[in-house]
Amino acid sequence: MGCSVIFHDRVGPDRVANAVEPLKAEAALALLESAICETVRVAFGRDDAEVELTLCADGEMERLNFDHMGERGPTDVLSFPLHEWTLDGRQSHLTDDDGVSPPGPLLLGDVVIDLDQALRQAADGDWGVVEELVLLAIHGTLHLLGHDHAEIDEEERMRGLEHEVLGVLHRRHREIPWQPGSLFDRSGHAVTTGS
Repeated sequence: MGCSVIFHDRVGPDRVANAVEPLKAEAALALLESAICETVRVAFGRDDAEVELTLCADGEMERLNFDHMGERGPTDVLSFPLHEWTLDGRQSHLTDDDGVSPPGPLLLGDVVIDLDQALRQAADGDWGVVEELVLLAIHGTLHLLGHDHAEIDEEERMRGLEHEVLGVLHRRHREIPWQPGSLFDRSGHAVTTGS
């Protein structure tokens, strides 16, 4: 089995390819899958999981943000978890797990990233779009696994998990010009969960 990511492209392959240049679109999507699966491994400990990842534009994100969060305007990432979670330190555990689960990977939910907002944030921060997308994918996946950042201890836990996953990705993907940090290190981010 293993971790898998199902991609939904709502912006078109040309927009994705242009956004992630000089990296090839296929390599960028593989990197996003690696980021999501490493996040699942670090925070959940299971490899047999599945996440749906949608790349959309401002218009769709504005609608989703209003419909699910009651907020006007776009946001960078929304997460739509399918399960209830309890946290034991940094580890996520299913609250409704009765010890019996259907065969195959566990579908964790959907992460939706606004490509337009990611482009703006990368330009504002003077870092790469691919790095921004990876950070948003990690953060959104942590929300799928029950993590939040409403309280300072929750934020510190999420920050630690983001840094751990980024450390693994830095070592594994040296072709990316990574900059250190997490979403919490960058001012102006408004990351929300659509649950």
